[in-house]
Amino acid sequence: MPQDAPEQPASRGGNPLGLVLFFLLLHMINQIDRQLVAGFASDIIHDLALSRAQFALIAGLAFSGVYAVAALAAGLLADRHGRIPVLAAGVGIWSLATGLSGLARGFWSMLGVRPLVASGEATLVPTATSVILARVPDRHRSGAIGLFFAGIPLGIGGSFLIAGLLGPRLGWRGCFMLMAAIGLVATLAVTRVRDTRPATAAAPPSGAVLREWWGLFRTRPRLRWASLAVVGLHAHVATSPFVQLWLVEDKGMDKAQAVRLYGSMFLLFGLAGSAGAGLLADWGWRRWRIDRALTSLISLGLLVPLILCYRLLPAGHPLFLPGMAASILFMTMVYAPLFTVIDEQVPPYLKATSAGINMLSLNIAVLGGLGLAIGLASQHLAAIGSHASWTWPLLGADLVAAASLGCVALAARAGGQERG
Repeated sequence: MPQDAPEQPASRGGNPLGLVLFFLLLHMINQIDRQLVAGFASDIIHDLALSRAQFALIAGLAFSGVYAVAALAAGLLADRHGRIPVLAAGVGIWSLATGLSGLARGFWSMLGVRPLVASGEATLVPTATSVILARVPDRHRSGAIGLFFAGIPLGIGGSFLIAGLLGPRLGWRGCFMLMAAIGLVATLAVTRVRDTRPATAAAPPSGAVLREWWGLFRTRPRLRWASLAVVGLHAHVATSPFVQLWLVEDKGMDKAQAVRLYGSMFLLFGLAGSAGAGLLADWGWRRWRIDRALTSLISLGLLVPLILCYRLLPAGHPLFLPGMAASILFMTMVYAPLFTVIDEQVPPYLKATSAGINMLSLNIAVLGGLGLAIGLASQHLAAIGSHASWTWPLLGADLVAAASLGCVALAARAGGQERG
């Protein structure tokens, strides 16, 4: 494991837990704004007269492709110029763009504004994870990151509940405008967060930073395999924007029922997965020195059979809801242990950049590229009369994620070799 000098502590009222909870709230807002498109999928497709492929582009690559590049840029800027200014600018941009999304009148206007939402939202993970990991003691780091990433299930579940509860009253456009107003208030709160720049006297130029990260990626197997694992495991996360459409069109559920069920399940099991994975990994490490990557491998591997049942069985089957819970747990247990493993492998001035590179890779290759492939495959299957036009493309993504557990195993093995 690298023996780099630790970063100087950040501060926000001298309370690490308060800082993590603040970033958790911000992450919830971030994810709600991102996932409202999925929560209102049926309404947006109808009102904007979108095809399946067009919706997949809007929900996937149009967002994630820009998000990927912006995340890397945000990491580089944060390591060089300070994390909080970069984050505050990002929150303001994504909030304004969310409001513009509510004004979209067709495919092209929605397609044009989604990259703006993405460019703002991309600043959060590289900056917030870097600040949190600098503040929290080693024995609690996975737990803290897990709590921060609990914003994903809370935000995704919240977006579906907003669609189900507020949608009938405000409409999908009104809900977008409401979230834009909340985000602008959050922007002011971010400017009050205090932070210190990395302990290095001056960060190297961006080109040198990227070359150094590539050198570490090539020579440190644990960093390489953990990074590849995070990317590959997101193949299952890429199925999330299509869940409502899958439940309605392939499983025969009522639209309102599907939105409420998935939103409620995501709130419950997503929170358990995000926070629980970090707490479990920290406890196993403190108590028995069980490698965090190994904990991740075991817990995720146990969920795969239930996920396959969920995808293939009818909605009324006794294993369907346990399978839905397993799917949500898988999506949200990816982050805390593996992000902690990756962070341990890089020096302070590369931490935000490293997170940005991972976000670049998983958003372009998986959330964007694979998401678009799911939409195109579904459109083709529907055209030839398949009654499982969403099921088979989503199952393919599930199998890619399951295969990526091999990278987690190799990361755990590399950790054992380093300690040996």
